[in-house]
Amino acid sequence: MKANQLICMLSLRDRLGFVRDGRLPFYASKLMERDVCWRYWARFGGLRAQEAEGDERAEHFTKVLDKAAKNHLGAQPVAA
Repeated sequence: MKANQLICMLSLRDRLGFVRDGRLPFYASKLMERDVCWRYWARFGGLRAQEAEGDERAEHFTKVLDKAAKNHLGAQPVAA
């Protein structure tokens, strides 16, 4: 629930124009540093992408978060 709340809060701030141009990737990256957010996105990111279809701004938001999640995954250490 907390991850969804954080992502929704960022989405709302973005939609209202409170996220400056070019800052969304930074905020998305910071969100994905939280394990709970990354795990939430891994499980529900696809569903959120489906919900965003047809809404250009929501699609952009979803793509940025998806990229941040993938970058975070790539930065994770591999267990031996």
